Amino acid sequence: METLIELIIFGAILFLPRIITNTKFDNRIPPDGYRVDHGAINHDFAMGKSKMDIMRKANQGGYDVKK
Repeated sequence: METLIELIIFGAILFLPRIITNTKFDNRIPPDGYRVDHGAINHDFAMGKSKMDIMRKANQGGYDVKK
């Protein structure tokens, strides 16, 4: 029983940051006067960047461009 609880806690520690990043990425709205440059996101995917790198950059506003 202790091992099961430890595994659950260990799994939560490993996967919680990824779940938070995904939720922020899915629900993020750019600031007023800006839009998300989906072409740049697709270009980064095509150049081989990982999905997590792209989500982190998008959450930090790296793909926001003025309208």
